[in-house]
Amino acid sequence: MQRTIFIDKDKCVGCYSCIVACKLEHHLPPYPVHPPLGNPKGPELIRVYQVGPQIRDDEVHQYFQPISCMHCLDAPCIAACPQSAIYQDIETGITLVNEDNCIGCKSCLGVCPYGAPQFYDDKLNLCDLCIHRLGERRREGRYTACEAACPARAIHVGTTDEISAMIGKKAAERAGKEKMAKLEQKREIGNGFQL
Repeated sequence: MQRTIFIDKDKCVGCYSCIVACKLEHHLPPYPVHPPLGNPKGPELIRVYQVGPQIRDDEVHQYFQPISCMHCLDAPCIAACPQSAIYQDIETGITLVNEDNCIGCKSCLGVCPYGAPQFYDDKLNLCDLCIHRLGERRREGRYTACEAACPARAIHVGTTDEISAMIGKKAAERAGKEKMAKLEQKREIGNGFQL
């Protein structure tokens, strides 16, 4: 059953909890060093980009856009890898990496529409949707590390059908709100009150 991730940028508050949780779950650097040496970054299997602030129509607009591997159904990175280091788990459809096969050529980076591939020590690192937690996840109320850590509940992991239904519901709610706002505006104009 194909699994994927949906990140709702309308809910993301830019707290970076997902990044920290992912690093802890996967034992990714930066590791503490003595004495501290600069600001070691290490791979980020999920990244959060800040867009804005921008002023448009006398309003400040800003949002945060988390990015990770989307575990595409027909992942272009798999076809681009000359060493077959990238593959899909047959049962879940999760895109995985065999780091032993990776030669660090970065062919996958050029074809990924999300810019998800991360290279650390010349090896590819990708989000694996915490596949090691998959069996126990829903049954015990456990989620992916990023999903569990998100205080805004902006990250959702599920089957493609579950995520499609969630996106459809969100789009319908947004369309309903926009329609209600237009009707309210027409009613106020009709009553002689113009905004």
